[in-house]
Amino acid sequence: MANVQVPVVAIGAFGDSPVQMTCPNCHQTVVTKVDFSSGVLTYLFCGGLFFCGFFLGCCLIPFCFDRLKDAKHTCPSCKAILGVYKRL
Repeated sequence: MANVQVPVVAIGAFGDSPVQMTCPNCHQTVVTKVDFSSGVLTYLFCGGLFFCGFFLGCCLIPFCFDRLKDAKHTCPSCKAILGVYKRL
């Protein structure tokens, strides 16, 4: 029986910055590409600002900051989704 190597992805290793890992799809060592999208935390901040009186467009400010958005990590070679970091 031959030894088979299985790629292991550590849960919780993803954050809002790119990470170096081995892609389980194309088996290349890559630095992930990070795309940001609005998530629950972004909408909560928007609603909170709206109810605090910032209703003249200022409640849309959270959509301008990547630190309040979810981060999706993809492989730059094969474009496979490797993981998602959700703020909430």
